[in-house]
Amino acid sequence: MAPPPYSDLGKKAQDVFNKGYHFGLVKLDIKTKSASGVEFATGGSSNQESGKVAGSLETKYKVKDYGLTFTEKWTTDNTLSTEMAVQDQLVPGLKLSSALNFAPQTGQKTGNVKAAYVNKQVAINADSDFRADGPIVSASAVVGYQGWLAGYLAGYDVNNKKLTKSNFALGFTSGDFTLHSNVDWIGNDADDQSGEAHYGGSIYQAVNAKLEYGIMVDWFNGGGESDDKENSGDGDNGGSKTLFGVGAQYQLDPDASLRFKVNSNRQIGLGYQQRLREGVTIWLSALIDGKNLDQAGDHKLGFALELEA
Repeated sequence: MAPPPYSDLGKKAQDVFNKGYHFGLVKLDIKTKSASGVEFATGGSSNQESGKVAGSLETKYKVKDYGLTFTEKWTTDNTLSTEMAVQDQLVPGLKLSSALNFAPQTGQKTGNVKAAYVNKQVAINADSDFRADGPIVSASAVVGYQGWLAGYLAGYDVNNKKLTKSNFALGFTSGDFTLHSNVDWIGNDADDQSGEAHYGGSIYQAVNAKLEYGIMVDWFNGGGESDDKENSGDGDNGGSKTLFGVGAQYQLDPDASLRFKVNSNRQIGLGYQQRLREGVTIWLSALIDGKNLDQAGDHKLGFALELEA
């Protein structure tokens, strides 16, 4: 089995915490495919707290004989993006892609070039984001041996000649069990003491065909915060943060599942997924603020509907 790219290390545990929850949102996603093979995906969400509405329209066309994929996307913040990717043509396991993003209102243009190569022993990724203030280059490699995984990712600001990321990960996967740990540094310079250090770990296990669970632990040094505060919770209010969370998913039947997660900030997440019929699925979710049960608190509800034809 080929090792995953660096960005997917620990993904199974992350999915237990993230998938199926839409706290504070009302979402609609529609997917369809034309007779000629063009895939359409459109979606929108409304934030119940801010009232902000966001949406997108994406089209994708694949030329299977040449391994080509063309993708175009428009978002309600008036950003247009076009991507072209080719896979397994020059070398088996190699994927090359290039994208251009354009904001007509401001005239701002950004783009990126990506390369990914994978075989049974290694997964290598290299990305270059082109911005007005200069390119940002990142590269990563994951090596696998008998279930053990070791990976490294580095980010470099070419214009300012500064290392922006230096991340290392170690893990083990064996069928229904995955263990992952990582040490990340994020900042403006490798010698910049104001940068943020992050130490994390996760465990994922599929107990049986119906039940799976995940455990995540994170410690941030330098005032950092988790990208998803609803996954864990904060410890100290000073220069460090300690985060911890436990989540689980239970498959009631082939068409319905329950989700649950709780974190060290005493936030409780509940989720329910139901496939009403082929191509129609709904998600209901709720976030309960355990620190303020008797008050208004920061309780949130979420609803999502997915239509696919």
